Amino acid sequence: MIKSDKAVEAELEAALQRVLSGTPQTPRLAQLAEKGKLGVSYAVVAEEARRSRTLIGYDGCRYQAFRDKVKAILEKGPRATDLARGLEAARKRIRDLEAQIVIKDSIQASLLLELDARTPAPTSTVGNVTRISRR
Repeated sequence: MIKSDKAVEAELEAALQRVLSGTPQTPRLAQLAEKGKLGVSYAVVAEEARRSRTLIGYDGCRYQAFRDKVKAILEKGPRATDLARGLEAARKRIRDLEAQIVIKDSIQASLLLELDARTPAPTSTVGNVTRISRR
């Protein structure tokens, strides 16, 4: 029996709601939900609806409107939020480390100047080693 597009879309919608609520009917997905590892994806929704992933798996697919709905959930979901928070935290850490490097370079330069002032021969040309400036 061939189902109409509206019936298939209704099955996909019901599957999406079950996945979002964490109560899938498919045994494999139910096990993942019990472990707390069930996530939303095109493949998971298609598996829960017992349909081919290709119906919603690529741009220009047969059920593009439904794909766009799932895509919106993926873009605004908890994983996307966690990734955005993690990225912002990493950027802040980079800024802090760059500031620390600037301070370290400044302290190191002042110590080298003080050392040159206190020693009779400049340390920049002691022995066979010639100091090369970083900049």
